[in-house]
Amino acid sequence: MTSETRNRFDLGRTNRRVVLGTVVLNGPLPRTEIANATGLTPAAISRITRDLIDAGLLIELPNGADDHQDDRRGPGRRFVHLDVNADGGYVLGIGVNVFAQSVTLADLKNRRIARQDLKLSDLTDPDRVIDALTRVAKDMTARHVPDRRRLLGACVAFTGAVDPVSGVVRTSPYLRWGEVALGARIERALGMPVHIENLNVALAQAESRFGIARGITNMLTVNCSLGIGASLFMDGRVARGHDCSAGLIGGMVPPGGDGQTLDMVAGGHAVLKTLHGDTVRVPEKPSNELADMLLAAIDRANAGDAQARAAFADAGGALGRTLRHFAELLRPEAVAIAGPVTNSPDYIDACRGAIAGGPGAYAPAFLTSGLSPQGAARWVAIDEFLLERDLNLDDLKLSKAA
Repeated sequence: MTSETRNRFDLGRTNRRVVLGTVVLNGPLPRTEIANATGLTPAAISRITRDLIDAGLLIELPNGADDHQDDRRGPGRRFVHLDVNADGGYVLGIGVNVFAQSVTLADLKNRRIARQDLKLSDLTDPDRVIDALTRVAKDMTARHVPDRRRLLGACVAFTGAVDPVSGVVRTSPYLRWGEVALGARIERALGMPVHIENLNVALAQAESRFGIARGITNMLTVNCSLGIGASLFMDGRVARGHDCSAGLIGGMVPPGGDGQTLDMVAGGHAVLKTLHGDTVRVPEKPSNELADMLLAAIDRANAGDAQARAAFADAGGALGRTLRHFAELLRPEAVAIAGPVTNSPDYIDACRGAIAGGPGAYAPAFLTSGLSPQGAARWVAIDEFLLERDLNLDDLKLSKAA
């Protein structure tokens, strides 16, 4: 292949990704709007979209199938709108934290097809966790995916410091893991591409690309669980930090925290300490048992228990006061909080009020994400394997979409 031929080939693949991304993120769209959005010629759009339709990734909507079908090019002539074919492929989304270890399968619009929660009693043994996840994933794909060529890949949203390039977990304090080659091990077991991502980053990527934070390029995302973790988008890029450990803020000692870490004053640990006192020995108790206790505390607060409500409000206020310092320094457009603790309205309200601060304080938009780890993982998988990587259209043309 000559350099000129190679350049044309690479340009063609790039243009195909651009067209597919435009439809996935903004569709349904007629070809004329796709051309306007991408700057490609109508002839190029026609050729590219035909390839994508033949591969089962895009579909032409019948007249009246969406709200835009009244647009016309001339008397009696309607635009034909293109949309992603939800049934044209599958992705696996796997979420792993102390609350849940879930394997899910979804179509290309992230409509969940199957889910299985593992609820492992011992999360400290990487071998047992990986074996359980891959066993469930294999069974799920065997039952629900008729043609493996349409299984694009899997994403694992994992709690801890994760290197997404190498797929290596550097450390996971809450699961008590050291360094584990998680991506390579799951990829070998499943025989498909696998992307590993830090849970906090996965939540931020999913919301900024597909969800409540679309269009926001500077955002601080905080996951509120037993402990506190964060991720930072600056100018549309993820801040990874040294050894991919940016965002592991739970061990910091916030101002006015009396020497206690952020986890112990603002996370679920703080709530359990308030409600149960010294009977909760956090370093000794299995994380999954602490998670169950925290879920029970959320139910108790939401049922109106005054002590539980106050515990969540105190923790939320402590988080908000800490985040206010980050907001003043970094000036994000938005602060988004996620995680199980945000199921307490008292926690959310106290956090929002504390971030707002007093007159003259910088006040970013305050967002609350309801995405689960596995839901975020599926969006990241769609982004990674459908929009960012080159697809083998020849294989897809030989297979049949569901």
